[in-house]
Amino acid sequence: MRADAVSDSAGMMGTCVDISVQTLGQPSPALTHCELWIGEEKAEDDNHFGQYLGQMGTNGKLSGSLWTSQLDSSKQWYANESWVAVPVFAVDAETRVRSECEANLGTPYPSKWTLFDYPWSVWPLRSFSGWFLSDEINAPAHCAALTARILRRALQELCLRHGSHWYGPSSLYLELSTPYQMRRALELQRPPGVQRSTAADEADDALLATLIGENDETVAGMSATDSRRAVYVAAIKVLQAGSTKPRVDQDEFLESQKNYARAMFRHTWIGRKARRAEDVKAEAEVARSAAEAAEAATTEAAEKAAKAAELAEEDAVADAAAVADAISLFCGR
Repeated sequence: MRADAVSDSAGMMGTCVDISVQTLGQPSPALTHCELWIGEEKAEDDNHFGQYLGQMGTNGKLSGSLWTSQLDSSKQWYANESWVAVPVFAVDAETRVRSECEANLGTPYPSKWTLFDYPWSVWPLRSFSGWFLSDEINAPAHCAALTARILRRALQELCLRHGSHWYGPSSLYLELSTPYQMRRALELQRPPGVQRSTAADEADDALLATLIGENDETVAGMSATDSRRAVYVAAIKVLQAGSTKPRVDQDEFLESQKNYARAMFRHTWIGRKARRAEDVKAEAEVARSAAEAAEAATTEAAEKAAKAAELAEEDAVADAAAVADAISLFCGR
């Protein structure tokens, strides 16, 4: 998230932290926060994993790092236009990063008595951060340090040059968005020498235009496949803008990052939410139909049992009558 004005509703502690992160020791561009967005592999998968100072879970207690879809404030938070995003591609990246996020659930924020460990992420202390701060799973970490830890452990081929606590939001962003990283990822997704048809590019552009530019109803009507494809196309646009030679057009690069962040927001908080509501409705209909079928089967079984009992009773009466007749005939002779 790019630095902007400090919120009028922020408390004294929040204001001090925000100003410090934006102005003290961070390279340009100044960023105030970073976290991970991971594409879903199953319908129930969350997309956003982050670390927030003072974040309370749904139980009212400090949560540490968490998946954020169940937080009431999440949609409004991610709708903020200050977000930018850079893609990270690797073989089986979504599964590997999601697994590492799960391992780091509940990681606590560093103590206020150490100034939340922010001083260790700026010069000159960051050179010594690896000696004094633990980088083990669930060791305290602020947002950038935790994000770097997850990426370093899950995707070693990224070759991040420093220990996790060395990074602040800006320095991590700058390292992940270098022309080298952009070209490396682009060559994974679009191997040199492989030609794409104009029709395929136009179809991809149309999907992206729909996801980031159309109204919510239209986005909600997109299929999950088309929506995910549009997010992927937005990621490719970032890679292309960030790897141009001889110099990267920074305005174009920044605009592509904004569009990528918007695409992810609309995929998650409009498209997936709407599809999830439809899925819940469909699941409820399936459950209702199953309950009705089970009730009908129970009723049918009860009727069959009652009929069988009735027939058994009739047979018993008939047998009793036959025995009585036999005895009567025997006694009468």
